Amino acid sequence: MSEPVEPSHCPLCGQPNQCAECDPDAQQPCWCISVTIAQDALERIPAALRNHACLCPRCARSEAPANT
Repeated sequence: MSEPVEPSHCPLCGQPNQCAECDPDAQQPCWCISVTIAQDALERIPAALRNHACLCPRCARSEAPANT
């Protein structure tokens, strides 16, 4: 059985994705509406997680995850 998808976390790195759709108090559309997301980033999303959660800005630009 797979783990449930957490819509407020990036499906690639697991960090918060800053998605306005996940914030009931958001006063503006999600940041991803106004940017171009790298095609290779979209292709790396596992099929089971596609269309269930936004990428974070870093992964959307195909940058390496920040060291934590």
